[in-house]
Amino acid sequence: MSGHLYRHRFTDFTDALIPIYNWGFKVFGGREHETFREHVIELAALKGNERLLDAGCGTGMLALSIAGRYSGCTVQGIDISPKMIAAARRDAEEQGLAVDFRVGSIIDLPYTSDSFDVVITNIMYHHLDLEEKQQAVAEISRALKPGGRYVSAEFGPRAKNALQRHLAKGEYTLHPSHLKEVGLTITHEALGVLALRKQVVYRVAVKQDIPV
Repeated sequence: MSGHLYRHRFTDFTDALIPIYNWGFKVFGGREHETFREHVIELAALKGNERLLDAGCGTGMLALSIAGRYSGCTVQGIDISPKMIAAARRDAEEQGLAVDFRVGSIIDLPYTSDSFDVVITNIMYHHLDLEEKQQAVAEISRALKPGGRYVSAEFGPRAKNALQRHLAKGEYTLHPSHLKEVGLTITHEALGVLALRKQVVYRVAVKQDIPV
């Protein structure tokens, strides 16, 4: 992917939603979405001095929440949509928060290896096909420091029929086996509910000192 900007097939659709993106989460997600975000932050178990990446950050709602709460953290966000990143940067400026938002792909992260203490993804993997999921998890592991934490909150746990499998780009929106293959050990896994009774799988995985 190096040398050109990767643009996902869903980017045009999600870009069209930007004027109502955050509003839609608040109105249709309501308290459940707020609880969802709070739980992701809780699972990150931040001390307040970590370097954190929100991969596939969209308009930056979660990254900005973390930056506002943990001023000692270095928070960065990346998304393939320039329009999403522009919206995130506007919100960061309005809120007076120093978050480094960049345009880029989760399957080709523009960061050096062992850069982050924590990487977060939330409701992102359903946009990726199986090969892209594998590439994304490998890139996340590469970008994490040894002992670093990866927190994922993604639709799941299993597609119930052919249509759902098609929409989810596979049987699962994230395969636990893919984490193990790139040296990430799952230390926490739980099922929750997002808005509109949609199931979410929360996971925390730790990067091993020596890849397995």
